Amino acid sequence: MKKFIALFFMIVSFSVAANAQDRQKEIAKKVQNDITALTAYIPLSDTQKVAIEKGLVMKHQNLSPELSEARKKELVKVVDHYLRAPLTQAQLQKLDANPKLVKQLVSE
Repeated sequence: MKKFIALFFMIVSFSVAANAQDRQKEIAKKVQNDITALTAYIPLSDTQKVAIEKGLVMKHQNLSPELSEARKKELVKVVDHYLRAPLTQAQLQKLDANPKLVKQLVSE
């Protein structure tokens, strides 16, 4: 009986670990898509990309349908800060000229 219980817990732990890895791959793909969309519109340096990626990873990790409207608004503010902080004034002006891209990057 102990062997069956041990086997059950091993199977459950492996499936949980596999699901977590799938989630991380999905997040990485979404972040890469966001970075690609941004760099297609605004050229970025490597340090700018790294700084912006942190905010996008946080967005995709925390964004879920169960999130309340207040939390979503707060998340949008934080991601917007991560998006704008490393950019130069010229890059910010160009980004502000495309509100559709900004919305995609901070809230979708």
